[in-house]
Amino acid sequence: MVIAAIILIALAVFLGAYLLTYVLQGKHPPKAIVFAHGTCAVLGILLILIYALTTNEHHKHWDSFVIFSIAAIVGIYLFSRDIRHKNVPKWVAILHASVGLFGFIWILTHVLH
Repeated sequence: MVIAAIILIALAVFLGAYLLTYVLQGKHPPKAIVFAHGTCAVLGILLILIYALTTNEHHKHWDSFVIFSIAAIVGIYLFSRDIRHKNVPKWVAILHASVGLFGFIWILTHVLH
C-alpha cells in the first residue's frame, strides 16, 4: 500500500514540477494537469492514512501524512486562487512544492531504509 502511495505521490511531484513552471512564468496552469496533480496527491495521502490506520508495522508513516497534509492545505489555497483567476503567489507555489518534495524524499528514505 505504501508503494502505491509513493507511486501516486511521485506522479503528483512530476505534475507539480510541470505546473510550477507555469506559475513561475506568470501563466495560468492547464486545469487538466492541475486536477490530475491534485487527484494523484489526494489518493496518495489517503493511501498513507489507510496504511497508518491499519498496519501493524513499526513505522506507520504518520509523519509523512502530516507533511503531505500541510502541502495539501497550501495546495488547496493555490487552487482556490487559480480557479478564481487570481494570480498565484510564486513564493506560496514554491513553498507548496518544497513541502511536497520534502515529504516525498522523507517517505522514500523511510521505505528504502
